[in-house]
Amino acid sequence: MEARRRIPPGHRSITGALPSRFPSGHLPFESKLEMDFLTLLQIDNGIHDVVTQPTSLELLVEGQARTYTPDVLVSWHGARPHPFAQRQVMFEVKPLSVLREKRASLGPKYRAAKRHLAKQGIGFRVVTERTIRTTRLANAELIAPVMLLPQDRDMMRRVRALVRHRGPTSLGAIRLHLESEGAIRGSIMEAAYELIGLGRLLCDLDAPINDATVVNWWADVAVEEILGGT
Repeated sequence: MEARRRIPPGHRSITGALPSRFPSGHLPFESKLEMDFLTLLQIDNGIHDVVTQPTSLELLVEGQARTYTPDVLVSWHGARPHPFAQRQVMFEVKPLSVLREKRASLGPKYRAAKRHLAKQGIGFRVVTERTIRTTRLANAELIAPVMLLPQDRDMMRRVRALVRHRGPTSLGAIRLHLESEGAIRGSIMEAAYELIGLGRLLCDLDAPINDATVVNWWADVAVEEILGGT
């Protein structure tokens, strides 16, 4: 594979670089849809790293040599369950309307890329706004920015202790209890969002996160002590 390709400034599309929690650092993007996809990835705590425009592939498409650069390479932690058969997956991010309009030209190229990457043990998937712009994205837009900032560790410990003591508890109940002890609402919620993003507080990320959201601690006390969790 060739080196990661630099994304130049765009004239018609939205370009920029999204701050991220991944080892690769800031993630350049060249469309709003791609930015949304990258935001969505940041709340998957099973992901080890994400790289945008990682490499250019030399393909043979219907008998012709073609160069193709997929949008995003995602690597999951090897020791954890991951959502696809492969630990690494290359993603192409495209609006559904473009896929339909250019199906005749894009289809053969994507199939060639899938075959090429499969030989290296890397998966290939095309994603559109149908799977990106969901309730989970709205939750990611809430949680991901919090994960990039230093959080109040004492507040995180207080949220943790409350949930472990009570068991499944709504975010609203957590907030009201800690507010009654003098805590500031913003600090409480940011601590809770950080713990959700880290996978320490478990909840349904496919439902809107609000005061009614029920969260539970990721492990019971005995399991946590064995695994050395925090």
